[in-house]
Amino acid sequence: MRSATSYFNGTLYRKTLARFWPLWGLWGLGWLFLLPLNFLNSWLRYSRRSDPDTLSFIQLDATNVPDLLSSGVFLTLFFAILCAMAVFGYLYNSRSACWTHALPMRREALFTTQYLAGLSFLLLPLAAAGVLTAAVEVSFLPMGSWGAALSALLTWLLAQSGICLFFFSFAAFCAMFTGHILALPAFYFILNCLVSGLWALVDALMSEFFYGYWSNSGVLTVVEYLTPAHALSRAVNYGVGDEGNHLSSPVTVAVYALAGAALFLVSLYVYRRRHVETAGDVVAIPLVRPLFKYGVSFCVGLCFGMFTVAFFNFYSLTALIPFILLWSAVGYFAAEMLLKKSFRVFRAWKGAAVMAAVLLALCLGCLADVFGVAGRVPAPGQVTSVEVTLDMGYPSDGGRSLGAYLDDPNQIQIITALHQAIVDNRDREGLDLDSDNDYTSAYLTYQLSNGSELRRRYAGVPIRAGDLDTPGTVAHAMQQLLADRELVATAYGFDKFLEDGRLTGAWLDRVNNAKGESEYNIYVDDYAQELWDAVQQDFAEGTIGVRYLFDQGSDRLKGTYRTDLTFSLTAYQKPGGSGSVQVGSNGYNIDRSLTVTLTPQARHTLAVLNQTGIREEGYELCPWAYEESDPLYPNTVSR
Repeated sequence: MRSATSYFNGTLYRKTLARFWPLWGLWGLGWLFLLPLNFLNSWLRYSRRSDPDTLSFIQLDATNVPDLLSSGVFLTLFFAILCAMAVFGYLYNSRSACWTHALPMRREALFTTQYLAGLSFLLLPLAAAGVLTAAVEVSFLPMGSWGAALSALLTWLLAQSGICLFFFSFAAFCAMFTGHILALPAFYFILNCLVSGLWALVDALMSEFFYGYWSNSGVLTVVEYLTPAHALSRAVNYGVGDEGNHLSSPVTVAVYALAGAALFLVSLYVYRRRHVETAGDVVAIPLVRPLFKYGVSFCVGLCFGMFTVAFFNFYSLTALIPFILLWSAVGYFAAEMLLKKSFRVFRAWKGAAVMAAVLLALCLGCLADVFGVAGRVPAPGQVTSVEVTLDMGYPSDGGRSLGAYLDDPNQIQIITALHQAIVDNRDREGLDLDSDNDYTSAYLTYQLSNGSELRRRYAGVPIRAGDLDTPGTVAHAMQQLLADRELVATAYGFDKFLEDGRLTGAWLDRVNNAKGESEYNIYVDDYAQELWDAVQQDFAEGTIGVRYLFDQGSDRLKGTYRTDLTFSLTAYQKPGGSGSVQVGSNGYNIDRSLTVTLTPQARHTLAVLNQTGIREEGYELCPWAYEESDPLYPNTVSR
C-alpha cells in the first residue's frame, strides 16, 4: 500500500517555535501593549469619571482599533523578513543545508513546516492579542457597545493577518532565490519597491529626452498598486463613511492575501528544485542569474548616469548618454563579481557590451522620438476636457495665472493650438535678451474621448515679439488665448471670488502722495462694494483686466497704472449649513484677496475712486511713464 506524501512534521514545527521564541515573543509583546493593555490603561485612567463623554471616548477608542493597521503594515514589513531569515537560515550555510536535507523528510514537508512555523510567529501572537482585547472589551464596555467593538476588532485581526500572509510569503519567495543570508533582506526590500524604483528611473529618463513629458497619473496608480507597502498602507486607512467606519479598500488587502497564498506555492515549487550546493551564492537559481546581471546593469546605468550628470551640472544629452553607458558596464561587472565571488570578471566583457548596446539603442530611440511622445498633440475633437495651468502674461495681478478645468470646445481648440505651437517651435534658437521677448509656461492634462489621459508640462517657453502676427507661433497662439475674455475672467476668478463669503475691504497699492512719493495700503473699505461692481462693469467693457504678453511693451506701459486695487473677502463655514458666522471648533473664517491692476480706461472704477476722496487727500494713481501732452495716459484720477 502506497504511503501518502507528508507535507508537515509536528516535531520540527514545535522545535522551530521553541528555538526562535524571542522573535515571536517580541512581536506579541508589541501588540499586547498596543491593544489589550492600551485599552485597559485607558479604562483605568478614566474609570473614576462617570460622565457620558468619558464613556463615549472609551467606546470610540474601542471601535477605532483598525487605525493601528497603518502602522501594522510597516511593522509587518520588517518583522516578516526577520521571521523568514530565522526559519530558512539553514539554506545559507553548506553544513546546515546538507544536514537539514539529510533528515528523513521530503522537501515538501521540510518547506511547508518551516513556512508554517514562520507564519505562526506572526499570526499566533495576533490571535492571542485579539482574544485578550476581546476579553477586556467585554469586561469593561456596556453590552450595547459589544457589537461595534468586537466587529472592529475582527476587522483588524482579519486585515492584519492578510498583511502578514503576504509579506511573509514574499519574504519566503525571496529566500528561495538566494543562498546568502545578507542578500535575502536586500532582495526583499529592493523587490518590494522595485516597480516604483524602475518607474522613477524610466520616468526621469523620459523627462530628459522628451520635451514637455509629464508622468501619466494612470501609470502612477498602477505603480502604486504594485508597491506593496504603499498600496496596503493606503488600503487600510480607516475612516467614517456613509455606512459607518470601514477600511478604504478591503479588496486590496484581500488581493494581496491571495497573492501571498500564490507566492507560497511558487516558493514550494522553487524549493523542490533548488540545489543544496548553492548555499553561499548570492543568486541560488541559475535561471535567474542573467536576469540579475542585466537588471543590476540597467538600474545602475540609469541611476548613476543621471546622478553623475546632475552632480557635475552636465545638463546635456550628449553627456548623459556616455555616462549611462559607462555606469551600465560598471553595474554589469559588479553583478558578475557578486555571482562569481571573484574580482577576475573582465572576461565577461561581451555581456557588458550587449547591455551597453541595448541602453544605447534605448537612448537613441528616445532621442529620435521614435514613438512620437514629444510631438503628440491631441486633436480638439479627441479631448473631452483639459485641466490647465497657464501663465497669463502681464500685469502681475490676480489674473497672472490660469488654473481651471475647461470643457468648452472653443477653449479646448485654443489650448490645443497653443500646445501645437509650443511643440512645433521647440527647436528654435533661444531669445534675444535685448528685445521685448519673454517666457511663459503651460501645464496641461487632457482627458481624451477614449478614456485615456495625456499630460504635458512646459516651463520657460520662449515668446518672441516678432511672432505676434505669425500664425503657428507661440506668441500668436498666446495672443489668441489672452483675447478670450472668458478665460481671462476665469484666471481672475471673478465668478467664484464671492462664493460663501462677503467683501470686507479694499485698498490701493502704490499711489503717489502730494510729495510725489509712493505709498501703499491706502484703504477705501467704505466703497468696497461699489468698487467691485465698477470693476465688473469695466471688465465687461474690456477696459480693465486686459492682458499683455510683454512687460515692457509700449501698449502695456501706456495701458495700465502701477497702482493695484485689492479686494479682501472673508469666507466662512457655518455649522450644519445654517446659523451665523462662527470661529472655532464649530466653524472657521478664511480670508482671501483678489488684486486687479487699474487702467486709465476703466471709467467706472476711476469714477468711484473719485468719490472716495483720496484725491482731496493728495493721492494720485501712479503711472509707469507718461508725457503731459498724452491725453490717453493721465497722471491723476479721472475727473
